[in-house]
Amino acid sequence: MVEDDLQREGREGAAVGRWFDNNIRWVVGNGRKTFFWTDNWLGGVPLNLQFIRLYELSVNKDCLVEEMARMG
Repeated sequence: MVEDDLQREGREGAAVGRWFDNNIRWVVGNGRKTFFWTDNWLGGVPLNLQFIRLYELSVNKDCLVEEMARMG
């Protein structure tokens, strides 16, 4: 993940164990440096692993979040 495009946001409170994972989220900025399918920017797992078949059918596997948003 690219620093210029993604920003960490912390939450108050925490338990033990998976404190970091449970209290940090990523916010995509303009999407110009975050890959839509392969970067871990939504839901904790890259979209190409969450939606394997859809990724296989995708024509543009290397698109950025910004490009995908533009395409609609």
